[in-house]
Amino acid sequence: MNRWAKLGIVLAGYVLAMAASVVAVLIYDTRFTPQDNQTMGGMIAGGEMIYGSAVFLLVSLVPTGLALWFLRQSRVFWTLFAALVLAFAVGGLGAVLAPVAAPGGPTSIPLLVGLFGIVQMLGSPLWIGSFALFATLAPERGLRRCMLAAVGIELVIAVCGVLHFFSPMPPI
Repeated sequence: MNRWAKLGIVLAGYVLAMAASVVAVLIYDTRFTPQDNQTMGGMIAGGEMIYGSAVFLLVSLVPTGLALWFLRQSRVFWTLFAALVLAFAVGGLGAVLAPVAAPGGPTSIPLLVGLFGIVQMLGSPLWIGSFALFATLAPERGLRRCMLAAVGIELVIAVCGVLHFFSPMPPI
């Protein structure tokens, strides 16, 4: 199969994911009466946005995985991708540990770093699963090791998240 056919299949998958999202939101919207829309339109719209995004992200996993499979032979892509994955994990670990390492305590770190740290802790199960999948798809041993190193870093972030959210006096 040539690269244009592969690109067409992946793009068609994203179009289908968008169509599934729109259809799901239209079906969700039928649950509400005009009175409901009048009294709580903003809440309904927010729920539709979250629901539509979730459906799109779930359905778009198929074309994304297919794109990664099609790019399996591209060493340049996988090398850059593995480097970005590892940089993302290391940056996340830095953001998670920044409140502990900050000399003035948690209030002295920039808000964006603190937010990135919280998002990393909450999203660590997703990142662990994703990076493990990427390690499975990676075409070479060195790239797999890089991805598995990112999985290990995310496991450390997950432990920090458990300590942060579930201990009586969070250390982080």
